[in-house]
Amino acid sequence: MNTQRHTNSTKTAIGYVRVSTQEQASDGVSLDAQRDKLRAYCKVNGIKLIDIKADEGYSGSTLERPGLQAALQLVRRGRVNTLIVAKLDRLSRSLRDVCSLVEELFSDERNHLLSLCGMVNTHTAAGRMLMMNLANYNQFEREMIAERTRDALQHMKAQGVRLGHAPYGYQHGKERDERGRRQLVPIPKEQEVISKIKMLHAEKLSFTKIARRLNELGIPAKRGGRWVVSRVCTTLQREGAYKARTNKMQGPLRHDREAATEMALRLRAEGRSLNQIGVRLRKERLTPLRGGKWHAAQVAQLLRKPADRNTAARRACELRAEGMTLKEIGVRLTMEGFQREDGGVWYPSLVHGLILSAESEREDSPQSPQ
Repeated sequence: MNTQRHTNSTKTAIGYVRVSTQEQASDGVSLDAQRDKLRAYCKVNGIKLIDIKADEGYSGSTLERPGLQAALQLVRRGRVNTLIVAKLDRLSRSLRDVCSLVEELFSDERNHLLSLCGMVNTHTAAGRMLMMNLANYNQFEREMIAERTRDALQHMKAQGVRLGHAPYGYQHGKERDERGRRQLVPIPKEQEVISKIKMLHAEKLSFTKIARRLNELGIPAKRGGRWVVSRVCTTLQREGAYKARTNKMQGPLRHDREAATEMALRLRAEGRSLNQIGVRLRKERLTPLRGGKWHAAQVAQLLRKPADRNTAARRACELRAEGMTLKEIGVRLTMEGFQREDGGVWYPSLVHGLILSAESEREDSPQSPQ
C-alpha cells in the first residue's frame, strides 16, 4: 500500500493531549488548554497541524490508549512526520514506553517527537538525552505517587477507616465518628435477608445450599449480583455467625530433592497416584525446585531412577554415529529415559563429555582377540 511521505523540510504534525481522572479532579489540567498550546506553537512555527487526538481519563502508565494509538498510526503510515505534545508526561509516564517509541519511530531524521514544555525534541542527540532524562523523572514521579497512595490507604485501613463499598446490609451514612469515618447505617430489607441466612446456617445448611436457596427465591446480592458461596461466607463472618478455620503452618517450605524422592518412592509403593503423592509432599512442606505445587510430571521425575552413566555414554556414541548433533542427542537421551542424577537436562557440553568418556574407556580397554 502506498503511503504519503513528507520531506524533512515540510513539518506536518499530529497533536496529542491527555488528562487522567486524578488530574481532572484535583489539578484542573484541561484538554482545551493543551489544544490551545499546540495550535499556537504550530501557528508561530509554520507547522501544519492536521488534527489533535485526545484521551480523557487514561493513565500515562500504558500506551494502550485509543487516541494515542490513532496518532501513532498516522506517523507509521507517513501521513505526518511530527508528533507534538504539551508535556512529555502527556505522552507517557513510563521510561520503557518512551524509549520504545523513540526507537521505533523517532530514531532517525524522518519523524520527530516534540514536547513544548522544555522544548524537548528528537532532532539532536542532546534533545534525545534530555527527553530520556525527563521520561525517567516522569516514571519516578508516577511510582512515588503510587507509593504515597498505597501508604495512605494502608494507614487509613490501620486506623479503621472503611474503604470501598459498604458491606451487604448496610450503607454509608452522613454522620461521622470522632475519627472522621462515615458510620454504617443498616438497611432494613437487607437485614431481613441476613437474618434468613443466619437461620439457614443454624439449620446446618451448607453455604452452597444457602446460596442456591437465596437465588431460587429471587433475592439479589449486593449491587444486584447472584449469591455465591464466598458471599454467604463473608456475610456470616461479618455478622459473627461463622468463624473460618485457619490452617497453621507446620514449619517453612523447603526444597529437598533427596527427602522428596524418598517419600515419593515410599508412597508409590503404597499404590498412591502421582497427584496424591504431590499433595502429600506439599503437606510435608516439601516443594519443587522453584516452589509451588507438585504437578504429576514433577512427581514422575522424582520416581525416575538415574541412568547408568556408562550406558548413557554408549547410547550417545551410537546416536553420534548416526549423524545427530549434540543438542539432538541430549533430547533423545531424555526421551529414552536416560536421566541425570540431579534431574536436569542433557546440555550439549554434557553430551560431549559423555562421548569423550566412552571413547577414552574404549581406548583403555584391552583389545579383543581377532
